[in-house]
Amino acid sequence: MRLEDNETRYVVVLHDNSIWWFAPGYPWQSSSNEGLPLGYNIEHFVAYSRSVKDGTRYVAVLQDGSIWWFAPGYPWQPSTIEGLPSGYKFRYFNAYMKTDGTRYVAVLQDGTVWWFAPGAPWQPTPMDGLHIQNPNIPPAP
Repeated sequence: MRLEDNETRYVVVLHDNSIWWFAPGYPWQSSSNEGLPLGYNIEHFVAYSRSVKDGTRYVAVLQDGSIWWFAPGYPWQPSTIEGLPSGYKFRYFNAYMKTDGTRYVAVLQDGTVWWFAPGAPWQPTPMDGLHIQNPNIPPAP
């Protein structure tokens, strides 16, 4: 939902990896895949509203683990994976808007939680205090 006008938008990724969006009163429209690598396969997809002026943003995690983002009027761009551990694989991925930019949060297959803010590498979230038993979760730095 766009906050300024409370209008609802839907975005879907079909089995052929095409991306489509919908606004009430209009037919479904295909969205751009310009800039994405040939043969891409989307594993995780997030759409969120930045503002009426800036439009809806997309973030996609591809099957190879690369992260890509999209803003209307521009081609898809790769996002950083700097800081993520070697061999990482996402179990869960989300993107959201903060006043100073987009944030990513992810749970990796090993159960660790990581976050990203522009201008810095990915960071692990300390797991101290959680009562979970997972031998794959390293102690907080």
